[in-house]
Amino acid sequence: MSSVSLVKGDDRRRNVRRALELIQDDLASLRAARRILIKPNLTATGIAHANTHADCVRGVLDFCAGYLNDFNAKRFTILEGSGSAYYEHCSTRDVFTRFGYDDLAREYPNLALCTIEECIDFIDVPVRSIAGPERVGLASAIRHFDYRISLNLPKTHNYAIATLGIKNMMGLLRQCDKSLIHGLRTPSAPQAKTVFSYIPTAWIAWTRRRAPWLVNTLFTHSVAYLRAVQVIHHNVVAVAREAWPDLVVLDAWEGMEGDGPVDGRRVELRAAVASADALKADGVGARLMGFAPEEIGYLYYLGQEGRGEYSLQGLRGERVESVAVRFRRHPTYEIQRQWR
Repeated sequence: MSSVSLVKGDDRRRNVRRALELIQDDLASLRAARRILIKPNLTATGIAHANTHADCVRGVLDFCAGYLNDFNAKRFTILEGSGSAYYEHCSTRDVFTRFGYDDLAREYPNLALCTIEECIDFIDVPVRSIAGPERVGLASAIRHFDYRISLNLPKTHNYAIATLGIKNMMGLLRQCDKSLIHGLRTPSAPQAKTVFSYIPTAWIAWTRRRAPWLVNTLFTHSVAYLRAVQVIHHNVVAVAREAWPDLVVLDAWEGMEGDGPVDGRRVELRAAVASADALKADGVGARLMGFAPEEIGYLYYLGQEGRGEYSLQGLRGERVESVAVRFRRHPTYEIQRQWR
């Protein structure tokens, strides 16, 4: 059984390194890997506390430099696709630059930056919409890596209650397919009428950045939205099966409450979580936000599948109660919790 660490301290970068040091006996496969994927969460184009901080990546690489005898021979790649960049007509490369990721590539000669926009080949993954089956494209580059690391921060979510390490891997979907995960787009069933039949996805994304209350009000009165919050958890599971992270690191220096995953308020935790069991890491992350892991549909389904387990057995470091803060829920939370 994999362990999970929870560290609290006054330095983000050091917290991440320490969290990994506490579980290093579970990381033998990292030692053997040659090509290592680092998947941050850079969903926002301009809101720093919505994104994985570059110092979290530095903390991971600090640990690797001390843990791996052949660190300089390893090839690390940061691969990301910023959803907001797609809707705001810029690129993930712009987001890399804006949030200091270009500096990382200069600091570490064995680190490369790659974007979903630059990927050519995609794996078809069957998902659901509220009207029937659809398919999304997952970057086939994910199969080129020996080891996958997911780096996210704990955030509330506007469909799936919370986003943590496992859901972070959805960022590896083709940009134009990301909205399909939410179930409301129905290209294979154009006769099905949803909010997207009348209001373009890009407009909803634009409005959410500027007046989230308006989108929340719209969705609160939408029967289709209720069906979508039931669909999304199955879709996260479907993609996660193909994009499973070998290691999850949650940089809980801060999190986001309320109108996550982009427009919510910053919550200070000054903590970090790490586990080679992605479900166990996300279980601790959920508890830090004041959620029970089984309250989040995709974590529940993945636990039922035996993908891992989200108990606190094997916890190293701090007690969850000494760090946890009850996050303010998303305004549509009462609808979202009807995912069953």
